[in-house]
Amino acid sequence: MEAFARSLIFGDEIPARNPHFTGRGEELRILRQRLTTSAVEVLSQPPQAVFGLGGIGKTEIAVEYAHRFAKEYDLVWWVRSEHEDRMRDAFLKLGKRLGLVSPDGQRDKSIWTVMDALRSGPYDRWLLIFDNATQPEVVKRYLPGGRPHGHVIITSREQQWRRHTKAEGIEVTQFSEEETVDFLRRRVPDLAVLDEQGNPLTSESERSRHVDAVRLARALDNLPIAAEHAAAYLAETGSSVNDYLGMFEDDPHELLSEHVDMDYPHVVATTWSISSRQLGSDATELFNLCAFFSPEPMAEELFLTGGRNVRAPETLAEVLADTRRFRQAARRLHRYSLAKTDGKRNVLTVHRVVQRVTRGQIAVERPEDCDAYRTAVHILLASTNPRNPDRESNDAQYERSLQHLIPAGALNSDHSDLRQLVVDQVRRLHLRGGHEESLRLGEAALKVWRDTSGRDDERVLQLAVEVGIAMRLAGRSKEARELNQETLELLTGKFGEDHEVTLICANSYGGDLRTLGKFEEALELDRKLLPLFEHVFLPHHPRTLNVRNNLGADYRRLGQFRDALRQDELAYTERERALGPTNLRTLTSKDSISHDLRGCGQYDLALDVARDVIAALELRTGPETLDSLNAQKSFAVALRKAGHYEDALQASETAVRRYVDFLGEEHRYTLRANINRINDLRVTDRLREAEKLGRSALALCPKLDIPKSDITWATMVNLALVLRRNSPEEARALDTTAVQGLCEVFGPEHPFTLQATANLASDLAAVGETAGALDLSRHCYEVSSRVLGEKHPDTLAMGANFSLDLRATGNAQQAEDLRVDILRRYEEVLSMEHPVTRIAQQRGRISIDIEPY
Repeated sequence: MEAFARSLIFGDEIPARNPHFTGRGEELRILRQRLTTSAVEVLSQPPQAVFGLGGIGKTEIAVEYAHRFAKEYDLVWWVRSEHEDRMRDAFLKLGKRLGLVSPDGQRDKSIWTVMDALRSGPYDRWLLIFDNATQPEVVKRYLPGGRPHGHVIITSREQQWRRHTKAEGIEVTQFSEEETVDFLRRRVPDLAVLDEQGNPLTSESERSRHVDAVRLARALDNLPIAAEHAAAYLAETGSSVNDYLGMFEDDPHELLSEHVDMDYPHVVATTWSISSRQLGSDATELFNLCAFFSPEPMAEELFLTGGRNVRAPETLAEVLADTRRFRQAARRLHRYSLAKTDGKRNVLTVHRVVQRVTRGQIAVERPEDCDAYRTAVHILLASTNPRNPDRESNDAQYERSLQHLIPAGALNSDHSDLRQLVVDQVRRLHLRGGHEESLRLGEAALKVWRDTSGRDDERVLQLAVEVGIAMRLAGRSKEARELNQETLELLTGKFGEDHEVTLICANSYGGDLRTLGKFEEALELDRKLLPLFEHVFLPHHPRTLNVRNNLGADYRRLGQFRDALRQDELAYTERERALGPTNLRTLTSKDSISHDLRGCGQYDLALDVARDVIAALELRTGPETLDSLNAQKSFAVALRKAGHYEDALQASETAVRRYVDFLGEEHRYTLRANINRINDLRVTDRLREAEKLGRSALALCPKLDIPKSDITWATMVNLALVLRRNSPEEARALDTTAVQGLCEVFGPEHPFTLQATANLASDLAAVGETAGALDLSRHCYEVSSRVLGEKHPDTLAMGANFSLDLRATGNAQQAEDLRVDILRRYEEVLSMEHPVTRIAQQRGRISIDIEPY
């Protein structure tokens, strides 16, 4: 007390100043400002309520304020406010200190005498701190008022102070991570910034200690009282952060029940225990239930959609079956700061440490209730399943349950409907592009379910199908094939070929065949599957349309573009009717149509369709998906084919950046986008960049889990186009290898094989082998005229090159006749202003690039 002015009356019950007080600068600033602003102009400064969750640091702020600004007051007094009797005791003690106790010993008279003295007596500047106030209407009776420099601070879990004090109050939330780390590093020697001699730590040691402090802060979710317990425990016991985190993970209730040397000593685990009498049985049951969800926001729909399906505990079942009772209980939790309610989003949130300690407390005191609450959560989660993960309009419902599945122990439940929700979530995630998230959930569930239900359980196999799809989309092609093969064998053996899940798995296996380059086998499988799907699922079902979509992909990969176009147009029409024009599946079919049109040589029409797809995708909201990335890549190719070279380069660079952000640099889809970008760099005369990109892409091919199919050969062909100008022999070697590989995979008359062969003819011409060039260019022109059609741009390019080879071998008149005919067809198909047509006019050699699938 020597530190204060002699005239200051400073209450004995005011806690000592915390030497480790951290942060809260903004809260103290606001508190000081609100207590002193315009004090001269008002008759009585409104009391300031400091409210928030138990253990969040309300009392510590009040204590720090009392010590920091003590010299500004004549009197500072602490009023314990849990019960009215304690408040009365505090005022009686103040009366004794002031010499104002009634001579006849009447308590009421003494208290009102003290309050009159505060309102009009000799003490003009005073501060009363009502700590841990629980009943606003009672506290209000003990607020003196009447003095502009008389201040009142109220700390409380209650939030409804505005109507009692006519002041907003200050809500205290958890520390920031920076504040928690700073607090821990000042309290715990092993986390300190300085060594024992007071010298700065080395950068390596400093980094290690900082990382440990951050890990601890995040585990405790920056809850001040939990951080204080951790700091005291670590300082007392000398335990490591790893040891503490291990104990916290195993049993936070037991750990936080241990007494340690804290500035405000009490058992942390009891901080959030409020009696059912005070809180009410409805709110108590709801609070206990919330402890078994995740700490993420809990939407009201999670509780009410399936509330009537919950049977136990009995009171909880009644609350969940009655919207009015539920909302009253939620408001009461909010009132006591045990939960935060967000009226705008209609969600409820409970701090993660509070949840974990509450679960531990229930497990210790009423272990039989743990199963009841956990079962109730499982029933509620399962009840929210819209049972159609393909429909995007259901995403909001799925998002409400997703973040709660693993924390709520859903993977360990054998509840059939809950398992169906997990399967649907895995499917929805990979459909929306969340392949890694889909795999994290799916693989974890698959491991548990196989152990508990066996590998041939129907729900386990259904999940395995979706995990296999996610694996393939994530680039884990080999694992996907192995899982799908095993799953298909188990399904066929146990349920037969026409079982729903068997058909779905077989459809997925077709994707594995395409990845392997086994396009004929994939086509045969999908032809077989389509009538089965039409019978089992009906013709217009989304699953059936997926098979038709895959048929289009099969035909496209085999170079049968007209058949692909027919399938994709049918799939697009049905998807648009069933799912709507802006559904991602619908737009994917439309993008496939653009691809087919390019294959048919209708470049302007293909670009028109691609533009429509991009425009529709730009209006969509939500996360990036593989389908939207593929559409961006397709749009860039459509621009290049239509002759818009600079625009194509810009679009392809955008696509590659998005692929890298979404999938990483070493993914087959990113590689495919880069292979197309080689062509965009080449046609815009960025030859050095094109060569560098081509060589790095070619070096990456063997590292990825892909067979030597169109991606590898397309890389060679497109790189050879760049090299021909300065390194024709290297270009020839690449094209020779590509032709051989393409011929083995696709056959000699596939468009890819013809394109590579035509480029090899150009290589031969470049090294002076005119006779060999003539033979190859004649062959390509004749076969392309038959396979792709006489007006296809590839056929015209091969014809233009053939005319050059004819002229080089002395057939000038035949060459000129062919050239005139080719230019006439170019004018009809592409126009005379197209860059390729201008090359033909100038008797230049035309390069034919490959767009890999």
